[in-house]
Amino acid sequence: MKMLRVEGYPGLARDPVSGSIININKNEIDRAKKVKKSSQDNQKRIDKLEQDIGEIKSILLKMLEEKHGSNNN
Repeated sequence: MKMLRVEGYPGLARDPVSGSIININKNEIDRAKKVKKSSQDNQKRIDKLEQDIGEIKSILLKMLEEKHGSNNN
């Protein structure tokens, strides 16, 4: 079935069966996919940094415990 153009919005069309509005602008769709991927990549980097910071913190705490432990002996 043919999509119906949404008046005043050249990049949008209406599905006549479901009535849903669909973005038919390929450039806009591609841009949205790139933005989503970039956001996901950034979140992965943030998660990795948080993990690395946690590991560094654990190492520092262990070093402090070892130092204080050797001073008490």
